[in-house]
Amino acid sequence: MNKIADKISGKGIADLIFFISLFLLCLYLSYDINFLNRIGGLPEIRADKAHYYVYLPATFIYNWDASKFPPDIEAKCWGFTMDKKNNKVVIKTTCGVAILWTPFFLATHFIAVHWNLQPDGFSDFYERMTVIPGVFYLILGLFFLSKFLRFYFSRKISYITVLLIFAGTNLYFYGIDDGLMSHVNSFFLFSLFLFLLKKFLDGEKRSYGSFLGLSIVLSLAILVRPTNILLISWIIFLDVRSWKEIIPRIRLFLKPWYILIFLITLFIVFLPQFLYWKYLSGHFVWFSYPGESFSNWNHPQLIRVWFSTLNGLFLYTPLALFFIAGIIIMIVKKVPNGIFIGLSFLIVSYVFASWYCWFFGGSFGYRPVVEYYALFSLPFAYIISRLWRLRNLYLQTSLVVLILFSVNYNLRMTYHTQWNTSSVWAWDDYLRYLDYAGMYEYPRHSYTYIQDFENFGIPEVFPVRTCVHSPIWAGYVSKSIEFNTLFSGRLDNILRKPVKKVSADVWINPGKKLKTGARFVCRVEDTHHKFYFLRDVNIDDYLKEPEKWCRISTNFEIPEWVDQANTISFLIWNLAKTDTTYIDDLKLRFE
Repeated sequence: MNKIADKISGKGIADLIFFISLFLLCLYLSYDINFLNRIGGLPEIRADKAHYYVYLPATFIYNWDASKFPPDIEAKCWGFTMDKKNNKVVIKTTCGVAILWTPFFLATHFIAVHWNLQPDGFSDFYERMTVIPGVFYLILGLFFLSKFLRFYFSRKISYITVLLIFAGTNLYFYGIDDGLMSHVNSFFLFSLFLFLLKKFLDGEKRSYGSFLGLSIVLSLAILVRPTNILLISWIIFLDVRSWKEIIPRIRLFLKPWYILIFLITLFIVFLPQFLYWKYLSGHFVWFSYPGESFSNWNHPQLIRVWFSTLNGLFLYTPLALFFIAGIIIMIVKKVPNGIFIGLSFLIVSYVFASWYCWFFGGSFGYRPVVEYYALFSLPFAYIISRLWRLRNLYLQTSLVVLILFSVNYNLRMTYHTQWNTSSVWAWDDYLRYLDYAGMYEYPRHSYTYIQDFENFGIPEVFPVRTCVHSPIWAGYVSKSIEFNTLFSGRLDNILRKPVKKVSADVWINPGKKLKTGARFVCRVEDTHHKFYFLRDVNIDDYLKEPEKWCRISTNFEIPEWVDQANTISFLIWNLAKTDTTYIDDLKLRFE
C-alpha cells in the first residue's frame, strides 16, 4: 500500500504532469513543423515512411488487393510499389512499425468513416493524424528512459538527461518531424527494454511473466528493424562488473523455459511478417532488400560515419561527443557499464558503416543511431551528474555552455534541414548549411562543389562500383544513359557576386575503348530551357589509353552578359552513344 501511495503522491504526479505537458508541447511542435510550416508541400506519407505505413491501409481497407488502391497512389507516395501483373502490394520494410501504429490507425479510420473524411487511408486527414503516434512513442520512450536512469541517478539528473537528449540530438527530428520512420519507434522499444531488463536483473524473484514482457519487446524491436537484434547483447552485458559474471549471466538466460518463451514469442510477433512474405513471394522467409547489403563489411566507412559532411554523427549531433566523453571517463574510473557501452558504440558504428548506403540516404544527421541514444544516455547522465557536483565554476560554466550550444545547434539545423546535394567531404556545402541556419556567415566569395558519387541519392546521378577512381562509387554514361548531370544550380544562389569563372576537374575512364565521343559540357539555360551559353570540352583529347583514369582540368569563363538568374549545369554528354564511360571525382570551383 505504501508503494501505491508513493506513486499516487508527489513523485507520481510530478512524472504525470511532466510527461503529459511534454506530450502536448511535442504534439503542437510536430503539427507545426509538418503542416503549418511545411516546406515544399510533399505528402507526409512518402518514401520509406510509406513503406512502414502501407501495411495498415492494405490490411484494414484494401484486403491486400493492389487493384483497389487509389490509381495515383504510387506517384503520390513514391515508396511502396504495386505489382499490377500479380496484383500484389510490394513493401521492402518489415511490419513492426505498423503493428505499433495499429490502434492509432484504427481510431483514425473509424473517425474518417463515420465523419465521411475520405476514408481511403491516404487523405489529408490520415496524414494529419500521423503526428500523434510518433509523438506518443517519443514521449513514452523518454518516460521509460527516465525510469531506467533512476536506477542509477536522481530524478533531477534523469529529467535533465532525457530533456537534453531529446532537444540536443536528431531524436528531436525523428520524433517531431519524421515519427513515421522506424527510429523513434525503436527508441521507445529500446528504452522500455532497458527498463524491463534492469527490473528483471535487480529483482529477487524473476518471474516468467517479466521475462515474457522482455521477450515481447525484444521481438517487436527486431521486427521494427532487423539490425535491432544487437539488443540481445545488452541482456548479457548490462551491469556486468567483471568478466567472471558473464558466464552466470548467460546461464541465467539459457534456461530451457526462457528459451521456449522467447522462441514462441518471437514466432507469434513475426507471424504477420511471415504471412506477408508468403503472400508476396510464395515463401515464408524472404529477403526484401534486393541489391542492398552490408557490402562494406571488409572496409567499413567509420571515419565518414562519424565526421563526414554527409550526415556524419558528430558533425550534425555534437552532443554525441559528450556521450563519448562519458564512456571514456566511466572506463577510466572503472564505473560499471563503461566498457560495455564503449564496445556497443564501436559495434553499432561498425555495423552501420558496413551498409552499402553507409550515410542512410536523405537523413538528418546519422539516423540509425537514434534508438541507441537510450543506451548512450547512461554515460551522458554520468557526465551530467559529475558536472552537477563540479566545484570548478569556470569549468562547470564552460561545459554547460557547450552543452547548451549543442542543443541550440541541433534545433537550428532541424528547423533549417537541407538535403545533402553534394558528397562526402563537401565543406563549402556544410558552411552554406550553417549560414542558412543562422549560425555562421558564409562569405560566398567562392564556392567549391565536390561530386565523388558516394552520395548516390542525388537525382540524375547514376552510380556504379565496377570501375571507380575514389573508394566505392563512380558515375557513368552508356548507350542507354546519354546524359549524366553532375551539377545544376542558379548562378545567383552560388555566390554573392556574379559568377565569372568556373575551374573544373573531373576524372574519366573510357573503359575498353579509347575513343568515347563524349563531351564535358557547361551550359546556362533559363526556366524555359532556352540555352544562353554553351561550352564543351572533347573528352577524347585528354585520353591516353583504354581502362586508365585520366584527369580533365579546364576553365569555363562566364560572360558578363549572362543573366545570373539562369541555371548553370555541368554534365557528361555521351554524344556518340558509345559503350560505358566512367566518371568520378568532379570538383567545380566558382569564382
